Amino acid sequence: MRFRLLGSLALADGPDTVVLQPSKPANLLAALLLHANSPVSAEYLQRAVWGEEQPATARAALQTCVLRLRRLFSKHGVTTSIDAVPGGYRITAASSTLDLLGFRERVRRAAGLDRDPEAELCALRDALSLWQGSLLANVRSVVLHRDEVPRLAEERLRAVERVCDLLLGLGRCGEALVDLWTATRVHPGHERFHEQLIEALYRSGRQSQALAEYRRVKGFLLEELGVDPSPSLRRLELSILRGEDLGPAAPSAPRIVRGEAVALPPGRPGVAGGAVPAPAPDAVPAPGQGAASIPVPGAVPVPDPGAVPVPAEGAAYVPAEGAAYVAAQGAEPASAQGTEPISAQGASPAMAPNGTPVTAQGITTVPGQGGTPAPAPGTVSVPGQGDASAPGEGAAPAVVEGAASVPAAGTAPLPSPGTAPTTTPSGTPAPARGATPAPAPATVADSCIEPVPAVPHFTGRVAEAAALTARLTAAPPSGPEDHRPLAVLVSGAPGIGKSALAQHAARLVRDAFPGGQLLVRMTRADGEPRSADEVAAGVAVALGAAGEGRALLILDDVVDADQVRPLLSPGGEAGAGLAVVVTSRMGLGGLIATHGGWVQRLTTFTEAESYALLLTALGAERVEAEPRAAHRLAAVCGHFPAALRILTARLLTRPGLRLADAADWLGDDPLARLTLTDSPDHSVTGLFDRALGRLDPRLSEAFTRLAQGPPALLDDRGPEDEGPVPEAVREQLADAGLLEDGPPGPYRIHDLLRAHVRRTARIRDRRTEKV
Repeated sequence: MRFRLLGSLALADGPDTVVLQPSKPANLLAALLLHANSPVSAEYLQRAVWGEEQPATARAALQTCVLRLRRLFSKHGVTTSIDAVPGGYRITAASSTLDLLGFRERVRRAAGLDRDPEAELCALRDALSLWQGSLLANVRSVVLHRDEVPRLAEERLRAVERVCDLLLGLGRCGEALVDLWTATRVHPGHERFHEQLIEALYRSGRQSQALAEYRRVKGFLLEELGVDPSPSLRRLELSILRGEDLGPAAPSAPRIVRGEAVALPPGRPGVAGGAVPAPAPDAVPAPGQGAASIPVPGAVPVPDPGAVPVPAEGAAYVPAEGAAYVAAQGAEPASAQGTEPISAQGASPAMAPNGTPVTAQGITTVPGQGGTPAPAPGTVSVPGQGDASAPGEGAAPAVVEGAASVPAAGTAPLPSPGTAPTTTPSGTPAPARGATPAPAPATVADSCIEPVPAVPHFTGRVAEAAALTARLTAAPPSGPEDHRPLAVLVSGAPGIGKSALAQHAARLVRDAFPGGQLLVRMTRADGEPRSADEVAAGVAVALGAAGEGRALLILDDVVDADQVRPLLSPGGEAGAGLAVVVTSRMGLGGLIATHGGWVQRLTTFTEAESYALLLTALGAERVEAEPRAAHRLAAVCGHFPAALRILTARLLTRPGLRLADAADWLGDDPLARLTLTDSPDHSVTGLFDRALGRLDPRLSEAFTRLAQGPPALLDDRGPEDEGPVPEAVREQLADAGLLEDGPPGPYRIHDLLRAHVRRTARIRDRRTEKV
């Protein structure tokens, strides 16, 4: 007997299938199977069965549902049991008895078949065959469809994306088009599918259709979301307009198994009597020979046909296009037997902080002369300074610390199989046919490190920005060369605009940092902090190749002092000659005490700043036509920068909506409506939930009491009947950015945050009311 989740919830025994009717037991079974082999709390199961508003008898009714399921299992000969565990229930399943586990196991198995793309493709298609129609179509649980279904759908999309990558890499563009036409129409906001479709059309010789599809996607993104296509899509359009050879297709999506990238083995046998390393898809070979591109450590490796190994331990490889690539840090060295490191999938070449690709010796290459093509607008051309070559006898290859070695200069070049090397009239090697200029800087180390981006519609914070830029451009403080104090800490509540201010100030002073500017994201998208060691690996690659002069590093969204202290300590990556800005919700007083520096704590916008933001984002014509309504909107948002940003994004997609009507609509339920429907993560409630989720449970409980109670709870004496909340607790909450400085009193809670806590408590309390 087998459970089916990937479609309608059903029990299957060979060809016989029993589809469960929508019911409370069906909701319960789905919730248990989604978390098979793990205990599931009774509270969560009650929410999955009845939603947020539960009957007073929900606990007893849950036990009844479990009993009904056990009887159903007995009736159909299901040997799987539902076990009672402390606090909830657990169902045990295996990949042979639950299609969801079977799907994940097959995706993992496919990730291990990277030596044979055909076998990997077959395994992924086998995994996708388990999906039968709409997910949980017969389960009427709002909670499951809201919280679980999107996550499962994302797992399927990743597998489909990988299948299309493999088909393109194998040259089977016609097969890829069949899947991609459907995927792009069902998921119009998924840009990677559109990029694959346009590439497949172009590779199939259908240039006009490819350009028409790009225009359609661009129109959709502008009209529906108000954004431009991604840089990779724009680069692809430019290549098509120029009629460029895209080179061999290589997969660019990481393998995803339940939300985790699966690393591939470092070696792969060649297709034509040798190894086949390849550059990352975004790291386009430079037009000259010998320019080595350094993939980021830890990125997912990919194959690329056409590269031949240099027969020396750790030596660079020369692809057919004529550009050498250095293997990822920590990969196995090359050998005569044909196993070798593979460059990173989906990662950019190592870059100096100013975004320029770097050669293996850590020197930024300068465009040479003698027949090298001019770079495309917005790209950096990186001709080599010598031939990519096999080391001559006795020649010692130059080595990059922690990476593969580069052949010594002056040795004989190693041409691609079946081609003869050519030279320009000046005698320098000509770029190989199909070579493309390096693209504009892309993100490094899975988006952990990137050049500091511009902040759209940055408004306000004039005094803060002036103070920050003055601090950054001041002369370095005196002291030992190996230990400079931290430059600036920008702190404040979640969503207050810390990152925006730091990035904006960095752009203002970019001329003072010729060594470049890097933004380092210290937390992952799911809110988990990155370890200092993990960040240091990426920072070392970027800063190790920095140009001359000072560089600026922004450590964004730091969780605690221990996360960054190793980077700032003597001998750390942030050494002398480097200015550092840290942004954090926390006060990080311990870091300031040990490393010195200057603190800029942000508060909400002033009324004038809020109005100026609306003017900048929505346009003067629209705002000045209804100035009173604009001030009302800012007040409803509590002059909170994140709320104002979300509001303007919604209003930009509704150009015909009057601001007065928007103010009335928003005022009815601001917390529920300050969210982007197509991107639920961008919401005020989500922002506050993630911030409260980082708190220690005791602090979270204390903050809930403060937010629900009278303002007197924030005073030193507290209410007469309750007494004060301990000052140490209030200080910790203030340090976490959840309490602001008064008046009245020493502390206060922002109105939106207070309203969020009270709204959450009402929803929780309603679960115990009788329906």
